[in-house]
Amino acid sequence: MRKQLECEAIEALRETLQHISVIKVKDIAIDRHGHRGETILCHVEIYRHAHLLACKVVSSCDMSRVKRVVDELKAIDRERGVVVLPILIAPTLTEEAQALCRNTNIGFLDLDGNARLYLDEVFIVKRSLHREKRAVKSELPGADRSTHFAHVA
Repeated sequence: MRKQLECEAIEALRETLQHISVIKVKDIAIDRHGHRGETILCHVEIYRHAHLLACKVVSSCDMSRVKRVVDELKAIDRERGVVVLPILIAPTLTEEAQALCRNTNIGFLDLDGNARLYLDEVFIVKRSLHREKRAVKSELPGADRSTHFAHVA
């Protein structure tokens, strides 16, 4: 189950990043040897500048777990000695969890299609209408398809 969630998280991260033409994904791997547990490390290049994304995956949106992982992500940034862009990935994130990430400068991505990633030169905001589409599914033809908005600055 954990392995499948990690694979889905990696694929969602790769898909989100590849939608932006200036982002070149160099490598995505799972670091299982860190003393803070498993971390997905993603090396990207943006306008020929290298960046390291450190991602932690949580299986639920339990706020106590989310807060622990946010603290772990902050610690990874301090330990690496290089600029690390921390990202929290979950199957779904509540508004409260998203607000915590925004307030602590942690990027987030969920498998529902929501994202907020600040990658120095690029800012990605993606909002899924996944929840809203369930309510209108029977009313609109084609409403069963996911709809996303993405903004890049």
